[in-house]
Amino acid sequence: MKTLYTLLCCFCVGVTLAQSDIASVEYFIDTDPGIGLATTVDIVPDAETIDQNFSISTSGLSLGTHRLFIRAINFDGNTSMYEHKTFRIAPAVVNNTNDIVEAEYFFNQDPGIGLATIIDLVDAETIDEALTISIASLSVGTHRLFVRVKNSANKWSLYEHKTFRIAPTVVNNTNDIVEAEYFFNQDPGIGLATTIDLVDAEIINEALTVSTSSLPIGTHRLFVRVKNSTNKWSLYEHKTFRVAPPVVTNTSDIVEAEYFFNQDPGIGIATTIDLVDAESINDALTVSTSSLPIGTHRLFVRVKNSTNKWSLYEHKTFRVAPPIEINTANIVAAEYYIDVDPGFGNATTLAISGEILDDNLVIPTSESMAQGDHYLHIRVQNTNGTWSLYESTLFELDGTLGVSSETLSEINIYPNPTSDYINIKTPNTIQIKSIILIDMNGKVVISSQNQIEKINISHLQQGVYLLQIHTDNGSLSKRIIKK
Repeated sequence: MKTLYTLLCCFCVGVTLAQSDIASVEYFIDTDPGIGLATTVDIVPDAETIDQNFSISTSGLSLGTHRLFIRAINFDGNTSMYEHKTFRIAPAVVNNTNDIVEAEYFFNQDPGIGLATIIDLVDAETIDEALTISIASLSVGTHRLFVRVKNSANKWSLYEHKTFRIAPTVVNNTNDIVEAEYFFNQDPGIGLATTIDLVDAEIINEALTVSTSSLPIGTHRLFVRVKNSTNKWSLYEHKTFRVAPPVVTNTSDIVEAEYFFNQDPGIGIATTIDLVDAESINDALTVSTSSLPIGTHRLFVRVKNSTNKWSLYEHKTFRVAPPIEINTANIVAAEYYIDVDPGFGNATTLAISGEILDDNLVIPTSESMAQGDHYLHIRVQNTNGTWSLYESTLFELDGTLGVSSETLSEINIYPNPTSDYINIKTPNTIQIKSIILIDMNGKVVISSQNQIEKINISHLQQGVYLLQIHTDNGSLSKRIIKK
């Protein structure tokens, strides 16, 4: 089958191509023939970015899934990373031009082709009719209807089917309701509950007032049922409700208030708050935290009224932070690492100049790096010998081209996010040689040299991690979220 694949490509050339115009664009399907050896695409010349529609022929490709790769080359000879799209070549559609000459249906179990119940129809290429099919012989319950057709070449189709249910016959009650009763929680027996005063009728739709004065505080259930003129009782209707304690309204003035941090010293012994007697207080209070250490604390406030009753306390959680230090020392060194921290001073050095680092950096990546997610970490050192916290940036590598990259993409890592275990499912063609799990500080927290299919991370803190799987067919790096 010959088909035409049209791909909308929008190229935004990255850092390494930003200083030179694009000279050419080339593409290949599935396997990389080498830089400069792929098929050239006609482009608008001499531009920093390209946003064009390309028509790319897929004739000659086998049926199945393929990947289209496109990359740009500038006038300096530098090549961009490729953009890729996955697509599928489907088999040609076979159109059936023979008329339908016969149709049949059956319920539940197939009696055999040509032995089911015949459907009366007129020979045609297609049939779109509403059929009336009797279900009188079927029992109450769930059933399936199957329909298939035969064409003039004596070929039977696959069947279409529908599931349906035959319900029992509805019994309409035409007798008047003559009695009703209710009870709470436990059934005293039919006819022995509390009677509801009503007028005989086919249906009742009334608002009933039911006393709950005899019930204790807590949760209860009200049940109601009715009896008709043939002495048949209905199933009951029920509602769940709660009897609450009576609300006590406090009309006494607040005459005293106090607060404490973290641990209660005892009622009346905490730090007093200066206030004016009133029914309610809505003031902004200034509370000193100078005596508290750095860390998280809780402030508790309670009040006392003129009858000498203390309230429950209100509380707020807050944090005392360390004083902010302003760093006036110059930067004397900078370094970066990818994923795993080799230690302060042991990462790759960056050239610096001045008090601040504000440069566009070109960070190389090697072909040996794992396909997938990675983190770039950068930190600096000042003249006092102090290293800064690092800045981190997530980036992704598509991996090496060809079969290896395609195979690694079939590795299934689940669930993600997870709270306890990570499962790793690999194709039969891949064997795991080792795995490592890296936290966001660049520390390896789990390492294994075995063929492993399940990793326990229940003991780790919540956050983002990198799982790197090294196989005999390449490496894969994947972000994992621990809940």
